[in-house]
Amino acid sequence: MHERRPEEPPSIPPPPRGTIGSTRSPSDVRIGDFVYLDGAYQRVRDMRSAGTAAHRVLIFARRDPWVMREARTTYRPIGVR
Repeated sequence: MHERRPEEPPSIPPPPRGTIGSTRSPSDVRIGDFVYLDGAYQRVRDMRSAGTAAHRVLIFARRDPWVMREARTTYRPIGVR
């Protein structure tokens, strides 16, 4: 049996079907994008300003709001620009 070494990062599941991942800043995230949080992909349903363009409060259907403070990989449906 293979045991994970402590330094190996945990693997994440494949992204939602029909999406493409890209590193985006908080100001570039859009409603409909997916963010991987708490072991699952969460779809952004709404968002609010967090006082500056550098931070956004992302609102999801099945999770409490989350403040995005730095660039991270998000997944956008293919064909949405």
